[in-house]
Amino acid sequence: MRPLSLLVLLFFGLSSITSYALEKPKSRVMLTVSGAIKTTNSEQYATFDMAMLQALPQHVITTHNPWTKGIHTYQGFSAVDLLKHLESQGTLLKVTALNEYMTEIPLSDFIENGAIFATHQDGKPMSVRNLGPIMMIYPFDEREELKSEVFYGRSIWQIDRIKLIALAE
Repeated sequence: MRPLSLLVLLFFGLSSITSYALEKPKSRVMLTVSGAIKTTNSEQYATFDMAMLQALPQHVITTHNPWTKGIHTYQGFSAVDLLKHLESQGTLLKVTALNEYMTEIPLSDFIENGAIFATHQDGKPMSVRNLGPIMMIYPFDEREELKSEVFYGRSIWQIDRIKLIALAE
């Protein structure tokens, strides 16, 4: 085979190998994100293990909520940082739980209302039994208007999937 033919074959052979910008999870996948994303670590998805989620900027909310007794401190990531990380122009999140419950959450809930996807409660990772591994939480004690059926309905727990939708403005 001629050197030029070998070079062309090598180029086209290597160019068909998919390259992903997001590292692959090293442990159990906790979250799968699809939809309007540019950065992935598989064909159509971005999958995250707990270490990858904790590498995102972390935020803290201390609040009461209707599903647990007392006041708790929640730590987790904002959808704003997640979308930045995935190079997404999404403005609507379709969030699904392990039991297939699904709700739609506008990105504005994270920007204007300070909501987070909590992965820890009172310093401990959230288990499935304890509304984890990921729970949508709002700072209910900081803003009275968040204590409504709209925001309670968006406070989904046992989250395992998010589909990002880019709506035309």
